[in-house]
Amino acid sequence: MSTADEYWPWAAPTKPLPTPGVNDGTVHGHSARTRATALERVGADGYPEWLHHVRGASACRRPIRLAGQIHVNDRTGQRVATYDTTDMPDGAIYTPCGNRRANVCPSCAEVYRRDMYHLIKAGLQGDRWGMPVLHEHIAVFLTATAPSFGPVHHRAVKVHAADCRRKDGCTCRPARCRPFGRTCPHGILMRCTDRHTTTDTRLGQPLCLDCYDHHAQVVWNHEAPELWRRTIQQADRLLQRLARRLGVDVRRKYLKVYEFQVRGVIHYHALIRLDGYNPDCPTAITPPPPQITRRMLADVLKAAFASTAHTSAPHPANNGHGWRIAWGDKGLDIQHVNTASSELTESQIAGYIAKYVTKSTEVTGLDLRRIDEVSVDLHADPATHVGRLIRACWDLGAHPDWWRLRRYAHQYGYGGHIATKSRGFSATLGHLRHQRTIWRRTEGHPHTWDDDQADLVIYQLGYEATGWITTGDALLANTAAALARSRAETLHDVLQDEHARRTTGAAPLAA
Repeated sequence: MSTADEYWPWAAPTKPLPTPGVNDGTVHGHSARTRATALERVGADGYPEWLHHVRGASACRRPIRLAGQIHVNDRTGQRVATYDTTDMPDGAIYTPCGNRRANVCPSCAEVYRRDMYHLIKAGLQGDRWGMPVLHEHIAVFLTATAPSFGPVHHRAVKVHAADCRRKDGCTCRPARCRPFGRTCPHGILMRCTDRHTTTDTRLGQPLCLDCYDHHAQVVWNHEAPELWRRTIQQADRLLQRLARRLGVDVRRKYLKVYEFQVRGVIHYHALIRLDGYNPDCPTAITPPPPQITRRMLADVLKAAFASTAHTSAPHPANNGHGWRIAWGDKGLDIQHVNTASSELTESQIAGYIAKYVTKSTEVTGLDLRRIDEVSVDLHADPATHVGRLIRACWDLGAHPDWWRLRRYAHQYGYGGHIATKSRGFSATLGHLRHQRTIWRRTEGHPHTWDDDQADLVIYQLGYEATGWITTGDALLANTAAALARSRAETLHDVLQDEHARRTTGAAPLAA
């Protein structure tokens, strides 16, 4: 990480930093050009108005600039006012980019993560947004993985320490990687006796690149959404069969996200909740009948995941046959939620799942937006595992029926959404964003919002550009956003201290 990123991660310099020790006007990691543009903006007339104008996108790394007109009509349809962006600072309206990936825009990714956190927690806890309390509902948290496509270097910890809580920073003693193995047909010993650390770059790398089935892996990524759809349908069939046998009626709700493993294949994390059914009000969320237990739900899910498989479309590269698509043979990892004996709380599960919605293929060492015919040769290095996965996507995607493999070669063939959920599991991201819009437009007084009056505002805006005009603007806007966050966090701590003092009589934390 560069010095500029350490000082302020959202203000990227326009050119590489100079060699340390050379006196070129760099101060605290910012070049003379950046400081000059910042001072020019501060010294110009209307700087407070500009800072207020960009406040909504001030923390964004690459905001989107929109240009056009905003019309305001009265209730009879007559136009009463028109605002043109040419009369605004910089001649544009700044809006956050909204990217969910933390390596692209940390600020927008953090907003996305927090929205997902509250959405997931509401689906487990309820008691918000018109939802009832859900503590009595049966819920499980499961992890479903892909099968093996060849031996890779891995890190397995058989016994974790009592205070081990971090998956990525685990320092517990692992087992030996692959202590037993023979020489493969390509002359490579399929054996590794090392105890890998969490930062070992060999993790996820095949012991033999030529033995590893890269084609089957990218096809599995490509077919994973269809496999999940068939699996959840099979689970519904088994669940309804169980409910009819017990003479009850139930409904299944779920939310799932995917995560890339270091070997470049995805696996799913899913929350599955069981609800009852009220024929008088089908949309109501009611507790499940007591005849169905948590063990019954877990058995149904295990049976569904073990029995579901399908064959992909045929491909000439596989001798005109399709690939068998099924889940891994290691079984499901199922943990019960909303129980007194559960080791995971609702907040921990929500935080664990929401953390992955801001990530993508970074864990594999690849960070790309798209791959085309010009850039494919730059990334498809046959001497690397990632390069062979990209080449497999590109070669298989040449077939007309498999064109999506080329479109999503930067994700090793996977083209599904980062998160999907059942209708009725919780609120929607659109609802949360609408509430945030109301809060911003009413300056923190949402009770003054009028939907009918808001519909009278007509936006005719178009895309103008992406990013701040100068790095000095980025520095000023991001600094203002950081100060606003710091003040908000300080106020939150003060309110917590005051609440603790009033309820328990304890001394404040600052004392």
